[in-house]
Amino acid sequence: MPPPPFSPQQIDRLGLEIARVFVIDDFGIVLGRYPGRGEPATFLPADLAGRPMLFVTSACLKEVDREGTLVPFLSRVVEHKWEKEAFRWAIFGQARFLIRSASETAPHIATIIAALEALTPIVATDPAASQCGNKPACKYVQGHRPAIDTIVESLDHFEALKILHDSLHVLQVKGADWLDQDDTDTEPDIPLPVLQGIVADVGKAATDVKHRIPATASASLQRCADTAADAATRLATSDPNQHDFALAQLRALVVAELPRLDECMFVLSRDLPIKQLRGLLEEAPVPAPPINGPTMTAAEALDRLSETMRAHILEHALWQATEVHIHAVARLLAHPGPGFLRDLSSEWTAVRQNLQTLVDTPSGGISIDTTLNSAMVLYEKALPMQGMPAPSGPTPEERLGDMAKAFNDFRPKARLRFLAVDQSLKSVFSSLLPLRASLDRLRKRVPLFSPCLP
Repeated sequence: MPPPPFSPQQIDRLGLEIARVFVIDDFGIVLGRYPGRGEPATFLPADLAGRPMLFVTSACLKEVDREGTLVPFLSRVVEHKWEKEAFRWAIFGQARFLIRSASETAPHIATIIAALEALTPIVATDPAASQCGNKPACKYVQGHRPAIDTIVESLDHFEALKILHDSLHVLQVKGADWLDQDDTDTEPDIPLPVLQGIVADVGKAATDVKHRIPATASASLQRCADTAADAATRLATSDPNQHDFALAQLRALVVAELPRLDECMFVLSRDLPIKQLRGLLEEAPVPAPPINGPTMTAAEALDRLSETMRAHILEHALWQATEVHIHAVARLLAHPGPGFLRDLSSEWTAVRQNLQTLVDTPSGGISIDTTLNSAMVLYEKALPMQGMPAPSGPTPEERLGDMAKAFNDFRPKARLRFLAVDQSLKSVFSSLLPLRASLDRLRKRVPLFSPCLP
């Protein structure tokens, strides 16, 4: 079911937030990426000189809303300024459903593939004899070959990145008993050979995708390969010091490389030339099979697919950003120092803000962060205040222990939710892979110098 329409008041609030961080060039970039037909020449005021950004933003949002593409446009807006955390909170506060996909990708992909497969046999049927079943489509394929090449290559890159990313995510989640020990004497639940197998899988993933990874991730891949190999060697010894060193290496690897790989995937998906693919589907329309009853055109299916894909990507990226703050909370609780409470408040506020978007509060009102929130409040109340008698009850040290225990209960719950989102995104992109083969077959049917073109 499509999300409810925005009220005029919501659009005004969204416009205000966008105007605070956007400049004119940002609109051109976003309009070039979203799946609609808007361009700066048509969706921005004719005379931009001296115009306030709020006026420009309101005019653009009005045109996008009239076109009916406000949701995918806003997805592109928030991903374009993803590094601005306060801006993310402001947009998601008005449009939480941007990261809540209510649609399956399979029907949309089936429609698009069916259209491409129907188009493939009729383009460039006999170029040498200047015979072609669909010259406009041939011309479009030839003229937009770089964009089609980019889509095919990006899907291959994404699959490779996801394989490496998944291996690290498994290490983070399933190896948590080892990686999160950090000077404790608690015996891990999983035996050492299981951890060694997980580490070996990281090294194997790096080897398997080495020649398919984009250049932007080559340094990250090398670090994964080198660290996995070195850690495997150290874990194979009987020396506890070598084990500790290996665990420290793996802990640092997970913390550093998961966000880097996530950023590479984020950029790849953001820059996919969806508009060019839409143009191809519209240039040479072919009958689409009925999907769940009504017939869905391939171009419409691409729009729905784009929205669904963006929702999954934004949800995963927000969980990744949340995990960075959760790790910072863990570090502060393990080694409280000067400014501890101030720093803890900053990091935990970011976690809670993100969880409000990511996690639905159960009907009973007990969310995954409730116990830790309460423990933090009790710790603060236990702290002595100058000129006041010491608070009764447990000491600050005892309350700190309660807070650490609550955090240790919270963290695996958050990780399991993140893992579920990660698996959903993996499923989405796995379902995209047949699209790569269909596009590859289509472009091979149209030679670069096809004589059938006028």
